[in-house]
Amino acid sequence: MNFKHVLFVGPQNEKGGIGAVLETYRAEMDGFQLISTYPSAANVNKQFYFFKQFVNIFKLLITNEEIKILHIHCASRGSFMRKSLVALLGKSLGRKTIMHIHGGLFHKFYQSSLFMTFLVRFILRSCDRVICLTSDWRQRFHEELNLNNLSVLLNPVKAFAFKPLYVHADAISLLFLGTITENKGIFELVDYLQNNRFYLQRKIKLTICGEGESDRLISLINRENSVGNIFFAGWVNGLQKEVLIGDTDIFILPSHYEGLPMAILEAMSAGKPIISTSVGGIPSVVQPQHNGWLIEPGQINQLDAVLDQIFNGPAIIPSYGYNAFVDAKQFHVQSIVAKLNTIYCELLTAE
Repeated sequence: MNFKHVLFVGPQNEKGGIGAVLETYRAEMDGFQLISTYPSAANVNKQFYFFKQFVNIFKLLITNEEIKILHIHCASRGSFMRKSLVALLGKSLGRKTIMHIHGGLFHKFYQSSLFMTFLVRFILRSCDRVICLTSDWRQRFHEELNLNNLSVLLNPVKAFAFKPLYVHADAISLLFLGTITENKGIFELVDYLQNNRFYLQRKIKLTICGEGESDRLISLINRENSVGNIFFAGWVNGLQKEVLIGDTDIFILPSHYEGLPMAILEAMSAGKPIISTSVGGIPSVVQPQHNGWLIEPGQINQLDAVLDQIFNGPAIIPSYGYNAFVDAKQFHVQSIVAKLNTIYCELLTAE
């Protein structure tokens, strides 16, 4: 299956969620083409970079008639504003345009003012298709923005071979993968564990991976971590990330806001149960009493009941892990690419 007729537009940084999605597509799709509109390096002038790439998109579209579809990946704020210009360019040059919405705070972005609601509605209506990450988002966009050009597509992940989890009645390992920020709930998680009885009994190990406010995190870990079972590994990717996911018992992400986190999907694909929060698209894939546990965002003390259940019946870990592995088949990259190709075919045949 060749995709030379599609031009992807998104960020250069594969460390972010959108970047990880695009890299997953790149590995699976023959003829994959991407022009980035946002640089990964912090010292690059963002405005100049976008202008240069916008010109490159224009040049490619007027010289390559084989490209029929612009598949644009965006989040909120500046990301949406930049991608809106690309979408309007694509429409003016007769290409089919897809706006693929990611950021977990996108609804707050367009609700911030009447003007922003009008602008977002206008841009999204002008696109041939708007892709949402979950059915809940599709319903919200339909009701609040009056959009009828909506499709749902889960984020794609690599398929892992299933490895049964072994029950450890005396201890569990937790893994956090994400940006080190307040919104990811990582600081409150570290605070919580350092006062939790199971952690103080050395029954819980937490490994934290990511970039962001790392100095603050390290200071917090060192300040009270007399147990010494919280470890910060920094940014990980590729084989190192796969090994860490494979070695953990439970994946944890206590975010305050999310879209549909790639890290959760990757952990489920590897057969790991999930502890997370009921935000964004997470409840569409993490189901309590089946493949994980959900707590309310900012209510970290709700982990008391979760950990009590785990340590009172540790056999629940491999059971939930197997369910997660089975559920993850729906967002294996091969399945998602096939659904995406169906969307492309629908657009090209609809006149």
